[in-house]
Formats: sequence, structure tokens, C-alpha cells
Amino acid sequence: MAKTRTQYVTLVTGDRVAVTTTASGRDVLAVRPASRAAGDGAFASFQDASGDRYVIPASAEPYAGRQLDLSLFDVTALVKDPSAADRVPVTVSFTAGTRPTAPTGLTLTTTTPAPAGAPAGQGASAHGYATATSGRKLARLLKQRIGADVEAGRKPGTTPLFQGVASVGRTGAAHTTASAGTSADSLRSGTSNGYKLNILTLNVEDRSGAGATGTVLLTNTDDATTFTAALPVVDGVEKVAVPDGHYSAAIPVPTYDAAGDVTAQSLVTLTDFTVSGATTEDLDARTATASLTAGTPRPADADFISANWARTDATGQVALEYAPTVWATTADGTPVYVNAQPAAAVGAVGYTEQWSGHAPDATGSYRYDLDSAAADNVPADQRIHVTTGQLAAVTQRYDRDPASPADGQVASNELTSNTPAMWSAVATQTMPARLTDYLSTFNGGDWLQESFTGGLVFIGERTVQSGDNYSVAWAHGPLALGLGQYPDTIPAGICEACVADGDLLALLETTDSDPGHTGGSSAYADTHPVDQASLYRDGTLVDSEDGPGVYAEGQDAPGARYRLVADQDSSAETSVSQSTSSHTELTFGLPSAADTESLLPDKLSCAGQSDSTPCLVLPLLTAHYDLATDGTGTSHCTEQSMGVEIGHVTYQGAGSRAAITSATVQVSFDAGQTWHNATVTGSVGHYQAHWTNPAAARGTNPSIRVTAADAAGDTLSQTVLHAYTVAATTS
Repeated sequence: MAKTRTQYVTLVTGDRVAVTTTASGRDVLAVRPASRAAGDGAFASFQDASGDRYVIPASAEPYAGRQLDLSLFDVTALVKDPSAADRVPVTVSFTAGTRPTAPTGLTLTTTTPAPAGAPAGQGASAHGYATATSGRKLARLLKQRIGADVEAGRKPGTTPLFQGVASVGRTGAAHTTASAGTSADSLRSGTSNGYKLNILTLNVEDRSGAGATGTVLLTNTDDATTFTAALPVVDGVEKVAVPDGHYSAAIPVPTYDAAGDVTAQSLVTLTDFTVSGATTEDLDARTATASLTAGTPRPADADFISANWARTDATGQVALEYAPTVWATTADGTPVYVNAQPAAAVGAVGYTEQWSGHAPDATGSYRYDLDSAAADNVPADQRIHVTTGQLAAVTQRYDRDPASPADGQVASNELTSNTPAMWSAVATQTMPARLTDYLSTFNGGDWLQESFTGGLVFIGERTVQSGDNYSVAWAHGPLALGLGQYPDTIPAGICEACVADGDLLALLETTDSDPGHTGGSSAYADTHPVDQASLYRDGTLVDSEDGPGVYAEGQDAPGARYRLVADQDSSAETSVSQSTSSHTELTFGLPSAADTESLLPDKLSCAGQSDSTPCLVLPLLTAHYDLATDGTGTSHCTEQSMGVEIGHVTYQGAGSRAAITSATVQVSFDAGQTWHNATVTGSVGHYQAHWTNPAAARGTNPSIRVTAADAAGDTLSQTVLHAYTVAATTS
């Protein structure tokens, strides 16, 4: 299993989206709503023909594609902008005669008058930004506008969001509300790319029968490249010129109350219909009568529900997981409804349901994360039925730093090769905690799970089997920079500790006690660690980077010895009081081209790779620590123990096989000024260290230092300051 990564974006409404790229290159989305009020966890999402993924809060649906351009919700584009983790760059277009002033939730930095000869109605424009904090003001305004419309008997979105504003879009993005695949010239001529066009009218009704406003995904199922578009539906109608052929359509339709709260999500789909001449089709939320629920062996209350619908065309050139897709999701248990649909007559449908729930009371200490079996239709029965024998039971241990908030989050998603499931079920979890997570295995049991606590996120993929019991620890330390050991099947990915044709890459990560976890700073940290890495060859500096890794070309000298030095400093992070900094030194030589045991598996790759220069895994040592502490990294014992696992970075067994020959552990009770040897027992990479926490150390944070070596002469030396806490009273 290759390393996974998580990046973050902020939506204009203040909601945060975590985008986790898996080893296979798929993006899995998890949303942290800006508010936990009822209905604020409802989101619509779609993936268009370009592969871009959009996430639209249900409260913004009546204005998305109108005053709020869809580019504001293009998560795929936003994640490419590093600044979008903290703020959204926006451009505001004003109507003629309107004095540019900052709309609610936005900050303007520059304004530009309307150009001479501008079309009638066009006014000035301005650039600015929205942040997570200011976006909450916009979210509140959206609810106020929608609630007032509902109370007055108007369609949600009837009242303009901003007076005098034509549109708000993401700076640098093309306007994305026009119907894709057509243009003004083609509409006038009645043709596009040689195809004769016909007017398709889509009528969309909400659950009350009134015309709905939102975004519909329309796909030509003969050939999706002919026409696929996310189109704005205004007041229940969208008219678009399209070629003759077979089509599908899908739209999430929210239901609101007089407070502007979302009370339900309805995913309305039409698997097949034909356009021949002027055509009219209905998408009526009143037909969505099947509610997504679950029958679980133990009682559970829903906290995440998602209907996931993907559509491929007859050409078969696009796999279902990358097909045009629509999701209707609620991260707070708000109901989701769908309408039953048959299997596709042209192309294929991929449909799954996701449902997660927790024990009804805090003493339950269990939850369910379930995916339905993938279906080629939308079944009338939307209840996921599971038995104990169909589930894997995973005992999850969630630790946290004593300085971090107790309010954490966990996320789960079952990864499959034939469904569009790319949403992680996100649930609030008080930490530290130990609970049993029951996971479904209907689609292979390959689960991506994440733990967000304080300023840290840890990610892990694990394949589970029905009826089995597993144990996993999250954020259990001490924490330090290191490398993973990935024994499972590798779908695809990039090796991050390899060399090929002289191109050497070594990228370290924050590690916890589980060698299969990838760790790092989350978007919710108030600051980020300061990382620095340097690479020396025979004592000469060859690369230095601001970050936890190095990359150097021309590294193919036989017999050369390397030293990698990596530092991480989290002392400025207010939610970190333990493992505040670490210093890691690794020495190694390059693997021989004849070393078949270090040959990277085919589904992974690295820089410099070719048929004649395969990738070789670097023989880098790594350590994982299991300190005997409670869930806040605090020891209550005078006699202290710590498990130490020393090994090499490996990918499905590929990597150095050199035996681990030694390991030492030292402890410091004065922030590294003096060190005391611990007693170490064990061998061949598996060790136990023992020492005494003196009375003078009570209430303080001792440090640890670990060294190790293997039979090839490669070494590790690692120092972690403030590695754990000794309780004020010990036993």
C-alpha cells in the first residue's frame, strides 16, 4: 500500500473539505461543516466530465450557478491552490450603477471600474477573499434568505442573496454556469460539432411540488464526450440544446423549513431517456420515497448518510469510479431519499449507499460504518441489512495530546473498484476514546480511515474480513518523523523512499505506533510544523529542503554512503505539548541493481524509472513506539515500559531484508541536557525498553532517544523532545 495524502480546502460558506488521495490515485472527500446546527451537514456533490469534483452545501443550492458561481465549489480546482486551505480567492461582479461594497462574508482588496463600452448592465468588479470564519456569515445569510422565502411561500432562492451583485466566482476560474457542450453560435445555428441540436426541457419539482432551483448533471449515455454538463436549474426549469441520443439526469433536491434549515435531501435520477426533437422530462422529488436506512445488530443512530450514483456511457472508455457522478450526502443524519430506477439500457449505472451511525448513548462505545453492495440499478429497498457475521469488528483506540481539544473527528470510506463511493463518513468523536467500529465487507472490505485530533490527522488503509476482530491505535506515540511499512496489496502509487537512474527521493512523515499509518498536520491546526531535511553523500551536502524530505539527482556512485537528517518542530502549535520536536538521522547505502528483494512492485513508480532502470526501495530504517500511557500520552507508572519496533520501509515486502542487529533507548528528564540508559530486551527489530520515572519527573514531559543498526551497516538515531507526560502522582 503506497502512502496516502490529505489536503484541505475552504468553501466560501466556511465549510472545510479534506481531500485524501489514496494509493490508487482516487480522491476521497470528507467534509467538516462550519456549523453543527440541524441540516447544516447536508451537501450535494457531483463529478463532471472533466473529472472535477464539486461540493455544494445544501444551503447554497438555490444560489449555486446563479449569484454564486459553481467555480466556488470546484474542490478539484481549489485543492491545487495552496492558499485555498485557509481562504477562497473571489471575484465579485456588480451590476451597473452599484457602488462596490463587500458582500456579507467576503473581504474586498481591489476594485476595478466597468470598462468603457461595457455591455448594458455590467458594472464594476472587485477581487477579494472569504475565510472559514467569514464564510460562516455568508452561510447564516443563506439560511436567512431561504427561511424568509419558505415562510412567505416563495421558492427558496427567490430573494436575491446580494443586492447589486451579478455574480461571485473563484478568482481565475472561467464562469461555469453556462451549459457545457454548447455556445451562443451553436444555439443560433442549431448545430454543435456537427451534431444537430434539439431543445431538452428539464422540469424539476421539490417535495412540495414547487419548482426547485439547483444543479442537474446531464449525460449523453451513447458517448459522454458528446455532452456531459452540470446545469443550473432556476425556478424548476432548465432548457438546453443537445444532440439526439440517449441521456441520463440526476439532481439532489434539498427540502427547507421556515428557519432555512435543510430537513431532507432527495437524489432524483433518470437512468435512461431519449432526446429526439424537442423533448421534455420531469425530475420530481416527490417520486423519491425510498429512505436510506440501516438494520444493524445493535441499536444505532445515523450520523452520516449518502446516496452515490454514477453513470457510464456505451463506449465503456470510462470506469465507474471516474464517471459523471452525483452524491446526496448528510453529515448529521438528516434523511436522504431516492427514487427507484432500473438497470441502464445504455451504458451502466454504479450505485451504492453509505450509512454510518453511533450508539444511542455515550456508554455504548461502538459505531457502524456501512456500504451497501454495489448495484447496477437504484433499488426500491434502500435499507442496508447486515448481520454480525457480515461485519468486521475493529477496536479503535483514539489518543490525543493533553493540549489538544477533546472534540475530534473520525472518517471512514470503503474503497471499491466498481462504485463511485468517494465520500468519507465523518463523525464527531470525543477523544481519547476506545470503541468498536463495525465495518461492512460487501465490496471487498478495503477501508480508508482517518483520525483528526487537534492539529494532527492520521490516515490508514486496511483490508478487513467478515467475522474477524482487529485492533488499531491512532495518534498513539511518541510521535516522530519516520517511514511506513505497507504489507497489503498495492493498487498503484508513487514510492517515496526509492532511487532509479540516480534520482533519489526520501520523504518522511509523522508516524504513530501503527506502521501502516500516514500522519501529518491537519487543516484545523492553528499553525503547522516547521520541517527541514538535508541529504549528505560521503559528508558533502547534496540537497536541503524546507519539508520532511529530500530529492537529489545523479546519486548513482557505487559504494557511496548517505546521511539523511530530518527535523520537525511543532512547538509553536498550541494544541501540541508532547513530541514537540524530533531530530532524525538515517545513514544508508544505495541498493544494488542486482538486489531483487528491493525491487519496487510494478504498480508503484518513482522518478527516473524506465524499462532499463527500475525503482529500488531505499534501505531506510524506521521506528514505531508503543509507550505504556493512557489516551493522553500520560504515564501513571513509576516503572515505565515502551515497545520499540525497528524495521525498514517496505512496500508489499519489497525493501531491505538486512537483519536488525541492535537497538538502544535513552531517556532525558531535563529536555535533553542529560541522558539515562534504559534497559532494552528483545532482538531482531522487536524490543521492550524499561526505565524508572523518578519522583522529580512527576508533572513533566521527559524526552527519549533511540538508536538502531542493521547487518548492512545502515543506522537510525532519533530524538523526540517532550515525548510523553508523567502524571503528577504515579503508582
